[in-house]
Amino acid sequence: MYTYQEVKNWVQWTSFGFSLFLNSLLIYLIITKSPKKMGNYRHLMIYFSLFAMLFSTIDVVTGPFVHSYEKSFCVLADRRNWPLGENFQFLMICALCGCFGVTITFFAIHFVFRYFALERQGRLAYFHGCYFVIWLTIPVIFGVLWGMTIGYFVGPDLEKTEYLRESILTSYNLSMDDVTYVGSVYWRKKGDGGEEIVMDSMIAMGVFMTMMTTSFAVVCYYGYKSYKRITSLIYEGESTYTRNLQKQLYKALVVQAIIPIVLMYAPVGSYLILPFFGVNIAPFSKLVTFVYAAYPAVDPLPLMFIIDNYRNAISDFFFCCTSNKNRVSATEEEISRGHTTI
Repeated sequence: MYTYQEVKNWVQWTSFGFSLFLNSLLIYLIITKSPKKMGNYRHLMIYFSLFAMLFSTIDVVTGPFVHSYEKSFCVLADRRNWPLGENFQFLMICALCGCFGVTITFFAIHFVFRYFALERQGRLAYFHGCYFVIWLTIPVIFGVLWGMTIGYFVGPDLEKTEYLRESILTSYNLSMDDVTYVGSVYWRKKGDGGEEIVMDSMIAMGVFMTMMTTSFAVVCYYGYKSYKRITSLIYEGESTYTRNLQKQLYKALVVQAIIPIVLMYAPVGSYLILPFFGVNIAPFSKLVTFVYAAYPAVDPLPLMFIIDNYRNAISDFFFCCTSNKNRVSATEEEISRGHTTI
């Protein structure tokens, strides 16, 4: 019978391997199989794929446990075999948490770009030159803000250590003397037996929820507008090529929305919010550890298997055959006429 820690390590290392392979493959496909006039969208996808590999690397090196107990949550790592010191391990945990801030911001920017491409009103100019550099900088700023909030407001202290001690020992057979952690305890006991809010934890949750809500609002707004635009383009298109391409884009949009919502927004949002209301989600928090590690490995799949240029290249390589059914890979001539909106 495998222990939870053994399963966790297997999931994290397996996800790391798949993330490196799939994101490297996607980068290769983007560079070699994308139409040249796809423009800066190629660079945006490459940038995100490189970040996904960094995300997976930090995750597997840190080997985090995502844990919740009663009115608290924490992210911890085993310090017993860590050779680089407690302070560096603490920075790695903060960086890993910051990766979530980067990811949700990338996700929102992706939807903004997709809508600008679909509406065809010249606003893609805002993704060129200095503007493009600014777009690439925004996720880094959000990630640094998330990580700094973790480090400053929800770092370890004696009160949290004692509050979490028994649950960490029971859940993972780890002593608090053997772990590095960050975490929040939303409510503390008062001398009269009542409870009071821990302000540092509330400030941190406020920052996190503001960032998540902003990102999700952008995704919903531009996702809906993209849906409306794609629906109209399907009927505007005069060729089978145009109709099929827009259907591909719609499918990719839907799948790329579902994956982060299921693997990132919902688990992490629940993990941050429910302990505030005293909901003990300790068993669920173990699942969050897995999905957090798996996300960078799963994220490339929609583009690889929905966009024909990439899917056909993979099919040709692995199956040594070319499927012409529903193939709508864009030629340079079609792109120059403005038919592609990828």
